[in-house]
Amino acid sequence: MSLNAAGEFKFVSEFGGKGEGEAQFAETLFMGFGPDGAVYITDTDNFRIQKFDETGSFVFDIQMEAESEFRFINPTDIAVGTDNAIYVMDWVFIEIADTMPQAPSEPSIFNYAPGIHKFDAHGTFVATYPLQDFSKRIAPLESASPGLDADGNYILIIPQGDTKRNFLLTVDGHGNLYVCDAGGKNKRIFKLDANGSPIAHYPFRQSGTGDFIYPVDITTDKAGNFYIVDEKGHRVLKYSADGEFLHAFGEYGDAGGQFIEPFQIAALEDGTLLVADAAKYLKDFVSTLPTRLDDPTRRYTDVTRLFRYRLRRIQRFTTDGVYTQKLLVPFQREMETDIALELKGIDGTGNLYYLNPAELRFRKYAPTQSLISPMFQTELKLRYTRDLHDVEIDNQDDLDADLYTKSDFDEQIIQDTADANLILSYDINEAYRLALSNRLTFIRSTDTSYYRARDFEDFRGRFNQDDRTTETSWDDRVQLDFTWIRDQSLYNYREARAFVYFSLVRVDFINDALDRFNFRYFDFNANLSDWGAGIYYDLSRTFRLNFEITHFFGENRYTYVDETAVLYATGFQEADLIRAVLLINGVF
Repeated sequence: MSLNAAGEFKFVSEFGGKGEGEAQFAETLFMGFGPDGAVYITDTDNFRIQKFDETGSFVFDIQMEAESEFRFINPTDIAVGTDNAIYVMDWVFIEIADTMPQAPSEPSIFNYAPGIHKFDAHGTFVATYPLQDFSKRIAPLESASPGLDADGNYILIIPQGDTKRNFLLTVDGHGNLYVCDAGGKNKRIFKLDANGSPIAHYPFRQSGTGDFIYPVDITTDKAGNFYIVDEKGHRVLKYSADGEFLHAFGEYGDAGGQFIEPFQIAALEDGTLLVADAAKYLKDFVSTLPTRLDDPTRRYTDVTRLFRYRLRRIQRFTTDGVYTQKLLVPFQREMETDIALELKGIDGTGNLYYLNPAELRFRKYAPTQSLISPMFQTELKLRYTRDLHDVEIDNQDDLDADLYTKSDFDEQIIQDTADANLILSYDINEAYRLALSNRLTFIRSTDTSYYRARDFEDFRGRFNQDDRTTETSWDDRVQLDFTWIRDQSLYNYREARAFVYFSLVRVDFINDALDRFNFRYFDFNANLSDWGAGIYYDLSRTFRLNFEITHFFGENRYTYVDETAVLYATGFQEADLIRAVLLINGVF
């Protein structure tokens, strides 16, 4: 994978919804953008065009009225010129000039052909431009179908090719229109001038392109060159303004400069190209936080909680096809609705517009250079617990007067534990993750023992052995992890991980007799440290190489005084241990 710096996108706003009113849509939608950042949406099923400003606020719409000079039949792709003129792909009826009826009983004959409706910046209809001269009969009359014109008169309609095929539309800085006829017998590009006059048409297939091209999107750059996205060829084809094939860039793969079914391209104002493909990535983040109370799977995941990022990829290229940057779109954790989001458009400044097909709402994402990245994960877990234990032992075989009323031995244990666990992780891109964690634990325990039997007696005398043990410990561990996902494939997933950690442990232990005539006292303290580093590396899907080295070192000291305060002892110990382990784990 490439280590080029990856940019990111952040969620900005949302607009739209199901319906027929303002800022509402039906299912089939196409998107275009004006030079001022305005958004234009063709709503094919509602037969209208809507304009929104860059914040998603409704501006106006274009609908067909009874007195309209145009007719929406199947409006699809939309493009906007530098003068904010609006161009919409559609099908049009064009009467064949040499078949005018000579008698009222004779039907008129029309070509049913692809064309472009033009509207000015205010949405006023200007003209309809057929892709070529359809005023003459092109197909044989046998292919005609009966129909009615706007006045209800009987006519014959000759469709020009498959009426369900897709057309791709773009406009250059001079107002020239380029239409990609992707479904015709002879796949080609039609070029029209700003007034709709046909200039030329160019074939897709030229020397160097190969025989199979599957266009899904088209755009033009500032120099007038146009680009066709070849979905199944996993590439982008560049042609000059005169229709000459220049070169192609891209190949199958998920590395930088490679594509997996590219489907969207945009020429930006800064002179670069953005290309979106179908590559998707999952990034899991294992958390020690408890699962949600309403999580139906929590009985299976009581130990850890799994957050999941979904990443989409946009790549930046120069107009010569040189890969320069990878841009990642991180969607919210645990948002199942984000799975189905569809990228519908990229505007001139690189903003992305995703559609939620279930709600027909558009979500806008803008490029970001924020200090706190959306790919930056933070988690802080604080926990405090208190454990109380009371142990009573009564010997039923003795003959003391306290039988069943007072224990022979009573022990009370109180333990307080406080944990703070901080995890900071950052996904550099879809393959690399850095994580820094710090776990701090404090434990304080008191153990008080009461001996109800006779005082302990030995050659030194008789002593009451009631005592209290107090132990406190601090444990602080800092760890740095680096993870590399070597293969994102669901069926051949492999990763590598390297880590290094350092920990400090401080222990204080005191045992002290409670009776004032018993001088027994024991004090122990230890300062321990260890550091370690290691890697694991997936040799294959089922075999993993593990290597770890650890270094443990520290010291402890103790002081002891006996019951009579006569015996006194001190001690000192040091430890230094290095351990290295190499393992290969596998599943057969």
